[in-house]
Amino acid sequence: MSIGTKIRCGYALALGIAVLGTTAGIGIGNYYEESFREEAETWHETGVLFNDLQLAVLQARSHQQKFTALLGKPQDFQNEHFYFLQRISKVKSLLKETKNSVKAQEIEGVKQFFLTYEQVVEDFLNETEFTFDKINESTLSQKDKSELQNLLLNLSISESALKFDDYSAKLSEIAKKAFQAETQAENNVEKGELLQISITMTSMLISVIIAIFLALYTTRAIERPLKATTEVAQKVTQEDNFDLQAPVTTSDEVGVLSVSLNQLINRVKYLLAAQKAAAIRQEELQQQQLLQSEKMSSLGRMVAGIAHEINNPVNFIYGNLVHASEYVTDLLDILATYEQELTQPSLALQEQAEEIDLEFLQEDLPKTLQSMTVGAERIRQIVLSLKDFSRLDEAEPQLVDLHACINSTLLILHNRTKKGIKVILNYGDIPKVNGYTGFIYQVFMNLISNAIDALEETCTTENPQPNELLITTERLENNWVRVRIADNGCGISSDNIAKIFDTFFTTKPRGIGTGLGLAITKQIIEEKHGGTITCTSEIGKGTEFTIALPINSFADKTKEKSPDNLAHIVSP
Repeated sequence: MSIGTKIRCGYALALGIAVLGTTAGIGIGNYYEESFREEAETWHETGVLFNDLQLAVLQARSHQQKFTALLGKPQDFQNEHFYFLQRISKVKSLLKETKNSVKAQEIEGVKQFFLTYEQVVEDFLNETEFTFDKINESTLSQKDKSELQNLLLNLSISESALKFDDYSAKLSEIAKKAFQAETQAENNVEKGELLQISITMTSMLISVIIAIFLALYTTRAIERPLKATTEVAQKVTQEDNFDLQAPVTTSDEVGVLSVSLNQLINRVKYLLAAQKAAAIRQEELQQQQLLQSEKMSSLGRMVAGIAHEINNPVNFIYGNLVHASEYVTDLLDILATYEQELTQPSLALQEQAEEIDLEFLQEDLPKTLQSMTVGAERIRQIVLSLKDFSRLDEAEPQLVDLHACINSTLLILHNRTKKGIKVILNYGDIPKVNGYTGFIYQVFMNLISNAIDALEETCTTENPQPNELLITTERLENNWVRVRIADNGCGISSDNIAKIFDTFFTTKPRGIGTGLGLAITKQIIEEKHGGTITCTSEIGKGTEFTIALPINSFADKTKEKSPDNLAHIVSP
């Protein structure tokens, strides 16, 4: 269980108890409070009901007692009788309602009251109606008024009337008991409120105790493993001992932290080992590059020396060939003049002319001199190319003619390209670029040599097309130029294409490739000249290297290398 889960569960338990206790306290308190309140209201309604019944009894009794005073007023007498009957009817209605009241049945003596006084109202009503009927049998004028008054007086003091009066007094006592029960219920409402407060406070106290206990438990659960992990981390940093491991005693975040710390220690240990290996490898690389640089420098000096030594006799031969051509022309002109003047040469001269085939000699000697001139010129061009190729230690950049570099490289590699490889040059109108001539030669030498190597290899995929080496140049926007060197050789696999510019990576057999050519090429293009180089290839169809160079890389290098300006240049 995670620390967060533990803390959440602890808080949930504490808060749950508090909420549950508070809710229970409020619920129970509200329940009892509502029950007692409803009971008080019911008792109040019951008391009011008995009060109303008592009032109706008293009003009926009052109307009955008015009969004597109204004997001389027939109409008022009849009206009073009507009111009497209404009150008696109300008494019956209220009496029925009180009998059906549940609370009324709970009052002490009520059941006996209903049994004792059940017929009091009917008896009083019947006796009153009987007396009223006697009065109505004749008019008041025909009767003796005193007899009627005596009759009504007897009704007022009759047994039923007295019981009816006693009925009213009993109702007052019952109403008083109902109101007393109401007061008791109201007191119970206050007790319900106190119960609610008690339950709420108790639950909150319990939740606080549980929260304190869980806080102590959680603190100990977090503190101990954290302390152990911290001690291990301090030892690792102080002693540089990456074999130490933090103890993993829990599966929560602290345990995950310990596992992560152990992984970090192992990772640092691995990185230190990798860093050490990388340092050794870097040292080897520097030694290889230094050796390569020394070899290239020595090669450059040797090539420059050889070119110089060759250049002197070639210039001597090339310069004398001009005079020799003039001399031969003059001799042939004189010989032609002699032939015209000597129409009859001697027999020995004719035999000598036939022996040396004079006509062929006159025709072939100028061609031989012209062929020697062409050969000497080719030697001069090769020497110039070797001199340009040997310029690897230039201190300052200068304007470089890319077409001349490509042509010189092809001239040096002519012995390899003439063996079944068709070179196609698709030159665009591009200006000279600012750069290092010797390094640019080295780039083209590496790329074109690799392309020739690929074309010379035996392809596993049948390719009916002849071996072709296509070199294309073009000018791009924002003062950039692009050079594409493509071959239709075997191609490079997708696994190797991602590592092709890595140092020491080579697909050639051991002892043939060093793995530095393309790495150095990339370094020359990107670091020396601020350009880009990319490679695309497909097995069985060939490979294409694309070089993009800024024309003025050293004048505005920052602007030309911005990503926005390169986005359309590096795309093949």
